[in-house]
Amino acid sequence: MARPLILMPCSGTKLDHPAPALDFYQGVMWQSLRANADPNRMPHIVVLSALYGFVEGSAVIEPYDRKLTEARARELYCDLDQFVKGVPWPKDATRILIAGGGHYRHMMRAMVGALIHNGKLARHLQISEVSGGIGTQRSQLGQFARDPSSLPSPYAGYHQNGTPCLREAWGLRVGDRVRTTGRYVGKAGPKFARIEELFVGPGGPTVSVEFEDDRPPLANGKQRPAQAYRAAWIGVENLERAGCVQSAVAESEHYLDPDEIWQPNPGLRQMTGGGDAPLDLLMEEEGESESLAPRS
Repeated sequence: MARPLILMPCSGTKLDHPAPALDFYQGVMWQSLRANADPNRMPHIVVLSALYGFVEGSAVIEPYDRKLTEARARELYCDLDQFVKGVPWPKDATRILIAGGGHYRHMMRAMVGALIHNGKLARHLQISEVSGGIGTQRSQLGQFARDPSSLPSPYAGYHQNGTPCLREAWGLRVGDRVRTTGRYVGKAGPKFARIEELFVGPGGPTVSVEFEDDRPPLANGKQRPAQAYRAAWIGVENLERAGCVQSAVAESEHYLDPDEIWQPNPGLRQMTGGGDAPLDLLMEEEGESESLAPRS
């Protein structure tokens, strides 16, 4: 059985001599982790150090004193590729906990996004994040260390700039079959697709979809060659579930109100280049060529 992955922040309280990261940091979050995790089935731990960046829990840390400022976060963000290659990430991990806030949380989200993009982690994950005051965060960390499935996992992944991808929101969920509505319905009718991602883009609630190839066979009966681009980003208001009227998502362990999604501060937004570029679906008149804007 694959071990879960916990991304831990470093702490101000440390040992005064070199030690493995699991023992080196003495902050309250680390105390909660060690008190609740089974030493014989310890989750895979990766720590975000303000000095060293992302390091494995077993790595020996030399004493240091440095804070993760916004400027330092920008520097580390530029080195994500180095950490993708240099850290032994558990490729089989499907349950992940992000146990940091502020700059740490944004960096951890971006790190997971980079790992997914580079094939170091699965595309669709079950991700939890700590929230609330420090007491609540300690409790959530301890709960996850004892039983990862006990915490809600509203996130399925992140984009490389840290944008969260939700498992379900706005009456839709990953895997749903949907159809286009409004201005995206051509003379031939709506286009059908499967939802791959749900996220808050620059233009608001956005869905990444994979469109079905509904073109008829060629005159000789053979199937048409696969189209180069069948994926696009489209606004939620232009989609509805196929075969039913769109309705509110039922409360479940995976649901998260999109309005409550944590967002990085403006400075860190600039660090990522302003977020994902909005993409749209371009539809032509029936009988003419059609173009799907590919995702970057």
